[in-house]
Amino acid sequence: MEQNSFPPEVFLEILNGDLEGEIFPITAKTVTIGRDPQCDLHLADPYVSRKHCQIVFRGDHFTMMDLGSLNKTRVKEKEYIQKNLKDGYLIKAGKTQLRFRWPNAKAWLAEQGIEEQEEVSDE
Repeated sequence: MEQNSFPPEVFLEILNGDLEGEIFPITAKTVTIGRDPQCDLHLADPYVSRKHCQIVFRGDHFTMMDLGSLNKTRVKEKEYIQKNLKDGYLIKAGKTQLRFRWPNAKAWLAEQGIEEQEEVSDE
């Protein structure tokens, strides 16, 4: 199977905390989020673990993976160890809220010849 290109214009909006209002572009297949200054997205939130979670690109979708954080990672107000992300999903690490944005996901998937997966509701 041919390796898909990496989608452009994927980013996190930081909704609160010391980086409130900033946009963090996702330009790598793995982005680590945490309090450790070595993390791709460094959050100075005392409730965030040193290495809290990762956002991983898996060929045709992005997944949030909790890295065993003390205060867990929430997506859409529910705790997950792993959760596929869709445009607009809210991610909460510690007290910091992030909004996952991939506004052109449908167009990008169509260009790659990938049918978008319907989400199975977990409400």
